[in-house]
Amino acid sequence: MTEQDVRMMRQVAYVLSQTVAALARLEGMKALNAERFRGDLAAAYSEADFEHVPVDFGLTHNAVMNILQS
Repeated sequence: MTEQDVRMMRQVAYVLSQTVAALARLEGMKALNAERFRGDLAAAYSEADFEHVPVDFGLTHNAVMNILQS
């Protein structure tokens, strides 16, 4: 395995770890919204909040492509 292979594996591992963290955040957001709906309260998170999660974790298309191409 070359040094370049190792670097690419680290980059992929980073993207995957960010993906798992983003999914955990999304699931927590969904759970809180569901809990609030059951209590007849307004949602804690809007659609815009959900759409911003990939940005928060550096998972936009361009960001991931930059990570994998560096």
